[in-house]
Amino acid sequence: MKTVVLITCTKHKHKGIHKAEYIYTKSSNFVKYLECAKQLSEHRDIFVISALHKLVPLDTMIECYDYTLKNKSYEEINSWGKSVAKQLEALYDLNNTKFIIIADNDYCLALKPYLPNIDMPLNGVGCGPDGYNQLDAYVNTFLAKNNTKVLKGL
Repeated sequence: MKTVVLITCTKHKHKGIHKAEYIYTKSSNFVKYLECAKQLSEHRDIFVISALHKLVPLDTMIECYDYTLKNKSYEEINSWGKSVAKQLEALYDLNNTKFIIIADNDYCLALKPYLPNIDMPLNGVGCGPDGYNQLDAYVNTFLAKNNTKVLKGL
């Protein structure tokens, strides 16, 4: 089964227009999440899930923005999730792809109804330093199950 990693966008961004892989690196959370994502999947199968831009390949140029799913209505969040799932469906067989969502509950819950095979390593802990240990444990377990070198101290 193919593995695709979806990383949450972050509030802190570099000003200007940059590749998605760089624009969010002003956030230490994003840096950590991207580092982990690169251990879980190939570069072309890692995306940012952006409140504004929806599904964003890492090499896509985007401009700094200020928009979030926080405090949006159920309908708005559901519509966002459905749109992202449609973008993913154009790229992957949803039934034969594992989606690892490194994001907080707003983003995970928006996608959960539309993606049949998901893992949410930050579930119950949320984004930020509190989730780092849980995320590291997830990555190491994933790598061990897939006979890949287990990383220490991600």
